[in-house]
Amino acid sequence: MSEPKRLTPQQALDLLRKKWDAHHANWLVAPREESWPFIVILHDLTEKDVFPRLGSTREWVQAWRAWDPGGCSVEWASRKWSSGDQELPMRLVVSSADAAATVLGHRVAWDRVRRRYAQWCERFPKLAGSRAAARHCDDVLADFADEDFERLGYLLQWFLGNPRSGVYLRQLPVEDVDTKWVEKRRGAVTDLVRHLLDAPDTAGLHEVCGLRTEPARMRIRVLCPQLRTQLGGLCDIEAPSGELAVLPIRPRICIVVENQNTGIALPDIAGAVAFMRLGLAVDQLEAVGWIREASLQAYWGDLDTHGFTALARARRRFPAMVSVLMDENTLLSHRSMWVREDKPSKAESPESLTAAELAVYEDIRTNRWGHHVRLEQERISWPFVLEQLKAACCV
Repeated sequence: MSEPKRLTPQQALDLLRKKWDAHHANWLVAPREESWPFIVILHDLTEKDVFPRLGSTREWVQAWRAWDPGGCSVEWASRKWSSGDQELPMRLVVSSADAAATVLGHRVAWDRVRRRYAQWCERFPKLAGSRAAARHCDDVLADFADEDFERLGYLLQWFLGNPRSGVYLRQLPVEDVDTKWVEKRRGAVTDLVRHLLDAPDTAGLHEVCGLRTEPARMRIRVLCPQLRTQLGGLCDIEAPSGELAVLPIRPRICIVVENQNTGIALPDIAGAVAFMRLGLAVDQLEAVGWIREASLQAYWGDLDTHGFTALARARRRFPAMVSVLMDENTLLSHRSMWVREDKPSKAESPESLTAAELAVYEDIRTNRWGHHVRLEQERISWPFVLEQLKAACCV
C-alpha cells in the first residue's frame, strides 16, 4: 500500500525551487499572468490515512504552523472527522515571482536582476523580452559586480556604435575595459552583441564585434639544404600562412609533424619541408598552395585518438596525404613508452582514415591494448624514426 501524499515545508520549498530554477529567467523577460499564482498541494490525506498516524500527523501540522512562509501564504481547511475536527494545511500559494524569490531567499538578487534588466531595456531596447537577456539572467544580471555591469554596458554601447571597427581587441577605446576583462566574459559579450547586431549564431567574438584578428601563424623547418639557399639560408621560419604561401620554394616532400619538439629534431632531408605543432589546426595548411604540388604529403602525429582525428582532418583537405609512424607495429613495439591519454576523442570512425589506420584508432578507442593507450611521437625510438622516415621519403 502506497503512502499518502504529505509534503513538509522543506519538500514544498524544493518543488518551488525546481520551478524557480527552470522558469525564473522567463518570468523576468516574458512575464505571463497565467503563471500565477503557483500552487503546491500539500496533502491528499483522508481520515483513514490520519488515524493510524496521529502522532506523525500532529508533528506535520505543527511544522506547518511554525513555518514562516515569507512572501507566500498557506491555506488551511477544517475537516470534520469521526475522530474529531482537524485543521490541516491544504495549499502553499505563491502569488508572484517576487513572492517566490522572497521565500527562497533570492529577493536581494532578484531585485538586482529586475533593476538591471530594466536598465538594459531602456538602453538597449532590442534586449527587451529577448532570449539573450534570459540566458544571462544569472551570470550577468544577478552575479556581475556593479562596476563590471557598468563596464559591460559601455562596451555593448561602443560595439553598437562601431560594428565594424577593425581594431584589435587590445585597442578597444572603452574605459576600464581591457583584453583580460573581455576574455573572462567572452561568452556573455559575444552572445549579447550577436543579438544586438543580428550576427549569425556561429560567429565568434571577433567576427561578431567587428574586431581585427591576428593572422594565423605557422612554423616550418626547411629540411632541404638546397631549398634553404633559396631563402638566404633560413631553416626555422614562423610567419602568417599567407606569407609562407608566397615563399619561392617548391618542396618535393611536405611532412606535417604534430609536435614542435619532434619537428625541431628532424634531420636534413633532401627536398623536404616540415610543418610543426598544428594539431587540429591543420585547416591552416590549405592557405599554402605549394603543399599540393609536393610528390609526398605526409602526416606524423601521436598514436592516440586525437592524433588520428587530426590525420583524418588533414586528409579531408589533402586526399593524397599518407601517414607515417602511425601503425600498429610502431605502437606495439614501443609498449614500454606508452602513457595515458587523459581525454580521448569521442569521434566514432573518423572519415578519411584508411582501413589500417581506422583499425588502430578503434582498437585504441575501445581499449583493446589497455586503458586510454597513448604513444607520443617523441617517445618513439629515434633510430626507428629515421629508418621509417627514410623509407617513406624515397619518392
